[in-house]
Amino acid sequence: MNSQSHQMTNAADVPSPALLIYPDRVQANLQHMMRLTGGPARLRPHVKTHKLPEIIKLKLAAGIDKFKCATIAEAEMTAHAGARLM
Repeated sequence: MNSQSHQMTNAADVPSPALLIYPDRVQANLQHMMRLTGGPARLRPHVKTHKLPEIIKLKLAAGIDKFKCATIAEAEMTAHAGARLM
């Protein structure tokens, strides 16, 4: 990842407000978390910081299959995204 990877070239074309997610950065962060903890089996990330099924799916694809939820709504969203251990 280079320092320019988060800059937009078409900012005028993006409606505002907008939530921008950089999948390559998310993937890099997931890999970093797994390196720090020794693998996906040792992770149980909380979904309250993002509350996005797309992020749950990225974590599942990376091998992370356990999640923490603070509310029933978070647990439902996590289950609908494909997770089974909450």
